[in-house]
Amino acid sequence: MKKVKLLLLLLFTAVAVSAADVPRLKIAVTSDIHARWKELEKVFAFVAAKNPDAVLFCGDLAASVADAESYKTYRKIYEKHFSKCKVPPVHIAIPGNHDFWARKGTKRLPAKESLKRFFTNIGMTPEWLRHTVVKGYSIIAVSATDEKGENNHTPEEVKQVSDLIGKAEKAAPGKPVFVMTHCPPAFTMSSSTWRKKSPKNTGWYWRYDLVRKMLENHSQAVSLSGHTHLALQDERAIWQGDFTAISVGVLPRVTPKMPGKLIGSFRPGLASRGRNFTWIEVFDKYMLVYRYDANTMKEINPEKRWRIELPYDPSKAVYTDKRAEKTVAPEFAPGARAEIVADKKFYFLRTDRAKHPDMVHSYKVKLKFDDKKYKTLEFYVVSDFYVPKKGRRPMLRFPQNIKVVPGATGTMEVTPVETFGREGKTLVTKFKIPAKK
Repeated sequence: MKKVKLLLLLLFTAVAVSAADVPRLKIAVTSDIHARWKELEKVFAFVAAKNPDAVLFCGDLAASVADAESYKTYRKIYEKHFSKCKVPPVHIAIPGNHDFWARKGTKRLPAKESLKRFFTNIGMTPEWLRHTVVKGYSIIAVSATDEKGENNHTPEEVKQVSDLIGKAEKAAPGKPVFVMTHCPPAFTMSSSTWRKKSPKNTGWYWRYDLVRKMLENHSQAVSLSGHTHLALQDERAIWQGDFTAISVGVLPRVTPKMPGKLIGSFRPGLASRGRNFTWIEVFDKYMLVYRYDANTMKEINPEKRWRIELPYDPSKAVYTDKRAEKTVAPEFAPGARAEIVADKKFYFLRTDRAKHPDMVHSYKVKLKFDDKKYKTLEFYVVSDFYVPKKGRRPMLRFPQNIKVVPGATGTMEVTPVETFGREGKTLVTKFKIPAKK
């Protein structure tokens, strides 16, 4: 009898542990598709096979300006793949700034008309604020309400969103509340720096600050955003403070950011071929965030999969700004080489790769010329961290604003830099500027 009881106890325990390891919610998240339908087909085919409970899109469907035909194409691709799921997932999407923009010489639509055009053509009702409960978890979708799509919300709208997050937290204590916006919350992930608009600035004015106000004081809020084209290989794509913020990826190309805490993009336009998206699994006591490379459909850094304990306790946050203090410096192997090479259009740094546990983000290059009539040049080149299959020594393109003279000689210093800005030992070598071929 004792043996029977013991067997039953072991069986019950195994079932209980097994049930706890089953995700309660599975979410696929994409953003910034920009009409890259071939890439979207691959991502949706991959995701549909995993039977998600919800499929989220965080804005910028259009290639460059709002386009009803693009929205219809997206809808066809979505229905093609997710109609095959055993249980159709809940579909939630919001527009991005490109979904509000108009062609040069034409007038932008009022915000309500832009929202109507977007939602109607993808098969959703036009609502700027949408609260959906999926398997007991709240997903709040916040669309821009200004005609530029800058998340320039009124104080009343900010309060409305904040109050809704609060109600969702009370309705399901301890459970994460997912909040979708196109723009990221200010001063969280990389490239989320925000400054007040100056009189000289008549261009775009992204209201990251207002997105943050919506989320403040809501510890269970999980911000999901796009817009920045931040690479998911970059550990700065997740941030935790009084809430959690995650950059969910981009399909056309990632835009490398300068190393450091809250720095913007590389200005010379060194956009890469990197493409990625996010898959989230929520369990009873924790949440896992999987980052996928959309070129290979393989997980990015599976050994460093992002894990968030539930309910989230800000005092025990893992992905904080303090990570910068704990990171190690990247290093070249002994005997590493580096030289300057050229093709018909550009100059490149060809180098042996430095090593780092996460990734070598970039290389700081200093060119000291023998001929003193040339000023010393100092700049960064982006590493090939986004390349899934790394073969021979990479050729890393110089920024377009760096001008050099063929035949000039001197000393080159190459310093590897990790994503939070910590620098390794400098490689020093002689150089001669080649002629473009």
